[in-house]
Amino acid sequence: MINKKLPDHRYQISFPGGNLIYQPLEGLIIDTVKNRSFLIRNKRTFSIIQSKPEREEKSVSDFKPVCLTIYASHQCNMNCTYCYIAGKDAYPDEFIDPVVVKSAAGIVAKNCKDRELPFVVGFHGGNEPLLHPEKLEDYLSICESVADKYKLKLISSCTTNGVISEDTAQWAVKRFSRIALSWDGPPAFHDIYRKDCSNNPTCNKVEKTARIFSDMKKETGGFIIRCTITSLSVDKMPELTGYFYQAGVKIVEFYPVFMNRGQTFSDELIPEQYTFVYHFLKARRYGLARGMKVLFAGSRLHDFHNRYCMILQDNLTVTPDGYLTNCYHHTQNYSNRDNLYFYGRFDESTRVMEFNLPKWNSILKKYETELSVCVNCFNQFHCSHGCPDICPFEDNYNIDIQPDCIKEKWLGLAAVLERTGYLRDFENKEDFFDFFQNISSRRLD
Repeated sequence: MINKKLPDHRYQISFPGGNLIYQPLEGLIIDTVKNRSFLIRNKRTFSIIQSKPEREEKSVSDFKPVCLTIYASHQCNMNCTYCYIAGKDAYPDEFIDPVVVKSAAGIVAKNCKDRELPFVVGFHGGNEPLLHPEKLEDYLSICESVADKYKLKLISSCTTNGVISEDTAQWAVKRFSRIALSWDGPPAFHDIYRKDCSNNPTCNKVEKTARIFSDMKKETGGFIIRCTITSLSVDKMPELTGYFYQAGVKIVEFYPVFMNRGQTFSDELIPEQYTFVYHFLKARRYGLARGMKVLFAGSRLHDFHNRYCMILQDNLTVTPDGYLTNCYHHTQNYSNRDNLYFYGRFDESTRVMEFNLPKWNSILKKYETELSVCVNCFNQFHCSHGCPDICPFEDNYNIDIQPDCIKEKWLGLAAVLERTGYLRDFENKEDFFDFFQNISSRRLD
């Protein structure tokens, strides 16, 4: 988390052919060889990060969420190999109570009004939201009513696996400002790991849905692909980008499959980091030449960000059973677990959303214990810090754990070099590897 009393975050980045001074908190890059400087504009910050300079001074009052994420249920029509919600079929078959949605929406809308921002609501979380559009219509109507009360613009978003009817797809395009579709590319990659609950392939259905989304969102650009990359698809990322381009897609986010807790798949499925970076950069160049955005959420130079925790992203996330969760891995608390992943719940007696202050204070203390390797890293303000594989809320966490963060570091370096015009094309993987291996960075006193 950013400490504004530390203006000495200056990093020297030396590479074959140049030398840069990077000041992340100022968004400034200085080229000491050519005597020029570059600004990184639109640095997005979040309330719990920017509110006060000292970590120990922070409290629940500093949390000003401006996005409401609703986990409507755990119902899903897919059986993806790398699903991060294990055992969801055993959860109660229920939907979030509209009263819970209204209470949470009121909290978010007030913050949006105070911060002069639009009210953002999203549907996500270990389920397929568009299985029941009638439920989402009710929840959206509630949010629209709350937004109207505060005279706010409502921006709505939804994630989907795309295995839905054409009627539902057309309804979703009209009702949501933004849609994120999980699609791993052509059948040779998608159908291996993304089968439905009857073990049938799904790529053809997803492609039809994507056509509807891309055709109807062509003007607004509110359509994004989230593509999970495995060891089988990592060297095909440029080709995958071309496949999506042919489908009318303008924005693609590539996600390397995570080593999920309680995973049931082999570690061999996880792509090698150097290979991921090399082919990601190739895919990015391909996309840029065609007006596409090719993104990776784990390292974002234009955002001040940290782990994927909901609190750190100004996001109020509500589970089907009415809990406030701080982690996308934890989508329910039916067993009433006493841990720091849940920091509040809807109180049936008062009919309002209540924060658990002792848990909140414990969460803030956890955020003070940063990994040792991150403290002097140039990328620490733009990186996920080993999340979700390394988590400060797990019992085995300690500051000496070494995250596998080559892809975050090298993509951070690539972003700095690209901004200054030093990122070049590489003839082959060996050329790429040799270049990045010879980059050094150090914090300046």
